Amino acid sequence: MRVLKVVLLILGLVIVGGIAYGGYRLYDYTEHDPRFCASCHIMKKAWKTWSVGAHKDVTCKTCHKQDIVSRARIVWSWAVSDIEEVPPHTRLDRRVCESCHFAQNGPWKLVADTVGHKQHVMKADLQCLACHLPSLHTFEPKAEDCQRCHSHSRMNIGGMAGFHCTTCHNFLARGDDVEEMLPKRETCLECHQGMQIKEETFPEDGPMAFECAECHKPHTKPFLDFFDCLSCHEDITEDQAHFERRAINRCVRCHRPHTWTADTWEAKAR
Repeated sequence: MRVLKVVLLILGLVIVGGIAYGGYRLYDYTEHDPRFCASCHIMKKAWKTWSVGAHKDVTCKTCHKQDIVSRARIVWSWAVSDIEEVPPHTRLDRRVCESCHFAQNGPWKLVADTVGHKQHVMKADLQCLACHLPSLHTFEPKAEDCQRCHSHSRMNIGGMAGFHCTTCHNFLARGDDVEEMLPKRETCLECHQGMQIKEETFPEDGPMAFECAECHKPHTKPFLDFFDCLSCHEDITEDQAHFERRAINRCVRCHRPHTWTADTWEAKAR
């Protein structure tokens, strides 16, 4: 009889232990394993973009935090409804993003000290997903996302129309001054000289060694005109030599762009 009790006790412990272990494994699978989310057919698209993105090592519930009511609602919808799209299931507050991307250490991209995020997140109080949401789980903002707010800054130069805003604007520049986001002369020359997209000569000793944007306004007008030159050279209208040659409103006929030094013979010929 004593032996039977021992056997039953051991058997009971094994059963209880098995149930406890199985329960733990089930809990761990549903809470921490993204494959549980992917088991629902409507999550296939979300799973695919997540599995190849920068967040593929971050589990779903690290970001998607739900209370018991929200979880029950999704299970109920799955059980009784023939749903084909993921229903609203969690509100992703920017504090979730900041817990990693505003931290001072870690393998992920830190953005707390970047000018772009200081202006948009801290100053304008935008939620991260206002820019990063439209591209599901890739979190790469598109130029169209920028233009929802910056509609006045559309690109008016055909050759640059397909550029992303951050091609020229350094959103991740470090510092506090918003001017750091503006393209520098070197930024423009990376394409217009280094990659020979447009063959131009930019002499280092040229008289106009300032930023390209002083003359070129790709967001407002694609080409320069006489009045652009006058914004600096307003006294030229009183110059006798230019007046006699009727060259007041035809600057580039003598002054070659980017060198701006008029060839003596060419100037006389005009």
